Amino acid sequence: MLQVKQKTLLLLTGIIWLTASFILFRRAYSWLELITPLQLGIGLLVAFPLAMIKINLVFRKLTMKNIERIKDFGQKSISIWEFHLLKDKLLILVMIVLGTFLRHMTFIPKSTLFPIYIGIGIAMFYVWSLYLRTFYKIKNYL
Repeated sequence: MLQVKQKTLLLLTGIIWLTASFILFRRAYSWLELITPLQLGIGLLVAFPLAMIKINLVFRKLTMKNIERIKDFGQKSISIWEFHLLKDKLLILVMIVLGTFLRHMTFIPKSTLFPIYIGIGIAMFYVWSLYLRTFYKIKNYL
Protein backbone atom coordinates (compact mmCIF):
# COMPACT_ATOMS: atom_id res chain seq x y z
CA MET A 1 0.00 0.00 0.00
CA LEU A 2 1.11 3.53 -0.76
CA GLN A 3 2.11 5.23 2.51
CA VAL A 4 2.28 9.01 2.84
CA LYS A 5 2.93 11.55 5.58
CA GLN A 6 0.16 13.44 7.35
CA LYS A 7 0.55 16.66 5.37
CA THR A 8 0.67 14.81 2.05
CA LEU A 9 -2.52 12.93 2.91
CA LEU A 10 -4.26 16.23 3.64
CA LEU A 11 -3.18 17.58 0.28
CA LEU A 12 -4.11 14.43 -1.68
CA THR A 13 -7.52 14.15 -0.01
CA GLY A 14 -8.20 17.81 -0.74
CA ILE A 15 -7.19 17.37 -4.37
CA ILE A 16 -9.64 14.48 -4.69
CA TRP A 17 -12.47 16.71 -3.43
CA LEU A 18 -11.36 19.53 -5.72
CA THR A 19 -11.29 17.18 -8.71
CA ALA A 20 -14.76 15.87 -7.88
CA SER A 21 -16.09 19.43 -7.66
CA PHE A 22 -14.68 20.28 -11.10
CA ILE A 23 -16.19 17.11 -12.56
CA LEU A 24 -19.61 18.22 -11.32
CA PHE A 25 -19.07 21.79 -12.56
CA ARG A 26 -18.00 20.50 -15.98
CA ARG A 27 -21.04 18.25 -16.22
CA ALA A 28 -23.36 21.13 -15.29
CA TYR A 29 -21.59 23.37 -17.80
CA SER A 30 -22.21 20.80 -20.54
CA TRP A 31 -25.96 21.21 -19.95
CA LEU A 32 -25.99 24.99 -20.47
CA GLU A 33 -27.04 24.64 -24.09
CA LEU A 34 -30.04 22.57 -22.95
CA ILE A 35 -31.45 25.13 -20.53
CA THR A 36 -32.91 28.59 -20.97
CA PRO A 37 -31.41 31.74 -19.43
CA LEU A 38 -34.30 31.78 -16.94
CA GLN A 39 -33.61 28.16 -15.93
CA LEU A 40 -29.94 29.06 -15.57
CA GLY A 41 -30.74 31.96 -13.23
CA ILE A 42 -33.18 29.93 -11.15
CA GLY A 43 -30.73 27.03 -11.10
CA LEU A 44 -27.95 29.22 -9.72
CA LEU A 45 -30.28 30.72 -7.12
CA VAL A 46 -31.24 27.21 -6.00
CA ALA A 47 -27.68 25.86 -6.13
CA PHE A 48 -26.31 28.10 -3.39
CA PRO A 49 -28.84 27.12 -0.69
CA LEU A 50 -28.36 23.48 -1.71
CA ALA A 51 -24.62 23.92 -1.26
CA MET A 52 -25.11 25.41 2.20
CA ILE A 53 -27.40 22.55 3.21
CA LYS A 54 -24.92 19.93 1.96
CA ILE A 55 -22.02 21.70 3.67
CA ASN A 56 -23.77 22.11 7.01
CA LEU A 57 -25.54 18.75 7.19
CA VAL A 58 -22.87 16.43 5.79
CA PHE A 59 -19.58 17.70 4.45
CA ARG A 60 -18.29 20.02 7.21
CA LYS A 61 -18.74 17.41 9.95
CA LEU A 62 -17.30 14.60 7.79
CA THR A 63 -14.34 16.72 6.72
CA MET A 64 -13.47 17.93 10.22
CA LYS A 65 -13.57 14.35 11.52
CA ASN A 66 -11.26 13.23 8.72
CA ILE A 67 -8.88 16.13 9.30
CA GLU A 68 -8.71 15.31 13.01
CA ARG A 69 -8.04 11.64 12.23
CA ILE A 70 -5.22 12.67 9.90
CA LYS A 71 -3.76 14.95 12.59
CA ASP A 72 -3.94 12.11 15.13
CA PHE A 73 -1.61 10.02 12.97
CA GLY A 74 1.18 12.49 13.70
CA GLN A 75 4.45 11.91 11.83
CA LYS A 76 3.96 8.26 10.95
CA SER A 77 3.08 7.29 7.41
CA ILE A 78 -0.54 6.57 6.54
CA SER A 79 -1.97 4.36 3.81
CA ILE A 80 -4.04 6.51 1.47
CA TRP A 81 -6.31 3.53 0.74
CA GLU A 82 -6.95 2.52 4.33
CA PHE A 83 -7.37 6.01 5.77
CA HIS A 84 -11.07 6.50 5.01
CA LEU A 85 -13.62 4.69 7.12
CA LEU A 86 -15.97 2.20 5.46
CA LYS A 87 -18.94 4.56 5.92
CA ASP A 88 -17.02 7.32 4.09
CA LYS A 89 -16.25 4.97 1.23
CA LEU A 90 -19.92 3.93 1.11
CA LEU A 91 -21.03 7.58 1.06
CA ILE A 92 -18.74 8.26 -1.89
CA LEU A 93 -19.98 5.17 -3.71
CA VAL A 94 -23.64 6.10 -3.11
CA MET A 95 -23.03 9.65 -4.36
CA ILE A 96 -21.36 8.40 -7.54
CA VAL A 97 -24.05 5.79 -8.25
CA LEU A 98 -26.90 8.21 -7.49
CA GLY A 99 -25.36 10.93 -9.65
CA THR A 100 -24.86 8.53 -12.53
CA PHE A 101 -28.39 7.14 -12.14
CA LEU A 102 -29.98 10.61 -12.09
CA ARG A 103 -27.91 11.83 -15.01
CA HIS A 104 -29.08 8.93 -17.20
CA MET A 105 -32.78 9.21 -16.32
CA THR A 106 -34.26 10.66 -19.50
CA PHE A 107 -37.40 11.93 -17.74
CA ILE A 108 -35.41 14.19 -15.39
CA PRO A 109 -34.69 17.47 -17.18
CA LYS A 110 -31.15 18.78 -17.09
CA SER A 111 -32.54 22.06 -15.75
CA THR A 112 -33.47 20.10 -12.60
CA LEU A 113 -30.08 18.43 -12.31
CA PHE A 114 -28.13 21.63 -13.01
CA PRO A 115 -28.60 23.22 -9.53
CA ILE A 116 -27.99 19.88 -7.80
CA TYR A 117 -24.66 19.40 -9.57
CA ILE A 118 -23.62 23.03 -9.04
CA GLY A 119 -24.68 22.95 -5.37
CA ILE A 120 -22.83 19.75 -4.57
CA GLY A 121 -19.84 21.00 -6.61
CA ILE A 122 -19.74 24.18 -4.49
CA ALA A 123 -19.93 22.09 -1.31
CA MET A 124 -17.07 19.88 -2.51
CA PHE A 125 -15.02 22.95 -3.39
CA TYR A 126 -15.60 24.19 0.17
CA VAL A 127 -14.28 20.87 1.50
CA TRP A 128 -11.15 21.37 -0.61
CA SER A 129 -10.66 24.75 1.10
CA LEU A 130 -10.83 23.12 4.55
CA TYR A 131 -8.16 20.57 3.61
CA LEU A 132 -6.00 23.26 2.00
CA ARG A 133 -6.26 25.54 5.05
CA THR A 134 -5.23 22.68 7.35
CA PHE A 135 -2.42 21.69 4.96
CA TYR A 136 -0.89 25.18 5.25
CA LYS A 137 -1.24 25.25 9.05
CA ILE A 138 0.79 22.07 9.57
CA LYS A 139 4.51 22.80 9.75
CA ASN A 140 6.01 19.37 9.01
CA TYR A 141 7.35 18.34 5.62
CA LEU A 142 5.44 16.46 2.95
